[in-house]
Amino acid sequence: MTDELLNHPGAFPGDVRPTASYTLRVNGVERPVSDAWIGESLLYVLRERLGLAGAKDGCEQGECGACSVQVDGQLVNGCLVPAALAADSEINTVEGLSGAGGASDVQQALADSGAVQCGYCTPGMAMAVHDLLQRNHRPSDIEARQALCGNLCRCTGYRGALAAVQAVADAREAALEAELDAAEQAAAGAPHPPPAHPPPSRPRRPRPPSSPSPTSRWPASSRSTPTPNSGTKPTS
Repeated sequence: MTDELLNHPGAFPGDVRPTASYTLRVNGVERPVSDAWIGESLLYVLRERLGLAGAKDGCEQGECGACSVQVDGQLVNGCLVPAALAADSEINTVEGLSGAGGASDVQQALADSGAVQCGYCTPGMAMAVHDLLQRNHRPSDIEARQALCGNLCRCTGYRGALAAVQAVADAREAALEAELDAAEQAAAGAPHPPPAHPPPSRPRRPRPPSSPSPTSRWPASSRSTPTPNSGTKPTS
């Protein structure tokens, strides 16, 4: 580190904590961070420096999931990621889920299903559901439970969150079906020459492929793989 970093303005005598200035790309927007101690976590910088208080400070040990955000498409605990190391990454927070000031389908489903009570874990839960449905468009109940087992909730018992996962998956699949049907009807109404050969029978419409889990250098959010007869949270 340079002398400027080691002896930054405002440092106490003997304080040699290095600082750095960098830019974070959060929800598609470049956000500058100036003269920040390089040991500050991404959670701290998001909340205290950038004013994005959606991610919550729960355990500061990567166990509760309240600070869940996406970094380069991977769900992580913001309390475990040094903010300075995320300067070249794409960061998505719960504030980026909604558009035009309204709730996203995930957020609305969590509210409709009663998956919010005290609300402290809800932003992290919303990010976990959002991340799951990006990777798996039709998760099973076991897959949904595995995805949410790193988000601790003391109020709802997880039933509402699991119901929200299936509600969003059903609604998105129905919307996709309607969109494809509308496109087929529009194509059928357009003039076109008769086919040279009889058209083949219409195959069953495949579901959109699930996105593979990205490989990343970031510490993953605390999600465990369930084994037979294991007590994987959520249990309710």
